[in-house]
Amino acid sequence: MIHIEVNFITESEYHICQKCIITDGFFNLRVNSEGLCNFCSDPTHANPNWRKVQISEGLRSKGFQDWSDTIKKMKETFGKEQYSCVLGFSGGKDSTALVDTFINEYNLKPFLVTLDTGYMTKIAKENIKQTLKKMNLEGDHVFLDSTLPIFTKLYKTLFFNHDSNDKGLAIEVCHVCTDLLHTLLVKEAMKRGLKHVIIGFSPDQIARYFYETSKEDTLKDGFPRPELLKEQLNKEELNSYLDKSTSIDALPRVLYPYHVIDYNENEIITRIEEKGLINKGKGNPVLTNCHVVKVALMYDLYRYGGITYALQYAELVRQKTNAEERKRARKELIIVLLSFARNIFRGKLNIEGFAQFFERIGTTREELLETIEQQRERDPNKDIILKNLELIKKMQLR
Repeated sequence: MIHIEVNFITESEYHICQKCIITDGFFNLRVNSEGLCNFCSDPTHANPNWRKVQISEGLRSKGFQDWSDTIKKMKETFGKEQYSCVLGFSGGKDSTALVDTFINEYNLKPFLVTLDTGYMTKIAKENIKQTLKKMNLEGDHVFLDSTLPIFTKLYKTLFFNHDSNDKGLAIEVCHVCTDLLHTLLVKEAMKRGLKHVIIGFSPDQIARYFYETSKEDTLKDGFPRPELLKEQLNKEELNSYLDKSTSIDALPRVLYPYHVIDYNENEIITRIEEKGLINKGKGNPVLTNCHVVKVALMYDLYRYGGITYALQYAELVRQKTNAEERKRARKELIIVLLSFARNIFRGKLNIEGFAQFFERIGTTREELLETIEQQRERDPNKDIILKNLELIKKMQLR
């Protein structure tokens, strides 16, 4: 039986938001005297790591109409062209379901591109192989791993030069890595003369762009960053990025259809499992997320005193309008976060993936923790970070 105290309350203060699951002081967020964090007391509050993105029904409806028109145009030209678009295929539940939707609902054939950063999980690779074989799409897929050295240099640069007291490393890694991944998909589409890049971001992944990344932003995101990385790249590696000679008119559209079409996570998982595209239980994002994100979660836990997923999970709790449902979701997600933390503290989270990551970037867990401690010592919020770490360590799951 799992027992957990969800209030974290002392005699004089709240240590955790009583409406969601944000801990006091995590990423400089505070819980007020009424037990509410910044986001729950002020829906317009913005933080370098998270902001509430309000998507109106009008905006969503406009996006859905554009998506419907886009699919219609793809159908008009499909047959004249071998493929309708480039689709990023990661082996996760969402991209797998998109492949199925294109083939079996839209009757269109996307060209599938998998980008290996060097830190994909075995389960993600197995899912990809199984889906391709089941749908007879092996010849319509490319597995790109030539840019692996760039990703290795990128991660090493980010992990050892992250100097923010406000923004989590996991957030920064995901943003910078995603920009490179999307740029590689864009270049693949340009090479093949395809006008659309389709990516399976789920409806809660709207931190930066809703439904579409504009061509202006696609171009801006296509340059190497951070500057420290650019200095380490050779000429061939720089060619993986866009450059000043890239014509904005030549860029494909980059779209995220799950932001506007019907999305039901349970339906997606059931559908791809029943069709045999992935095995039961293999669509869990915890199993398919790359190793780097999990190491970054460890970094953020020791550096900032919490699990970065709390920001996203807290929003899921806030979206529950029924008080009983919110209470249940709150308790379940706190348990998930504390389980993450417990496994990180014990060195039990993704042991093989961690070892692979540290070996590839040429460091150890101990060296990284030493770097984190040095950065934390310079943080004005050091005391509250250490308090939260002790608070999390003392929680009992039994």
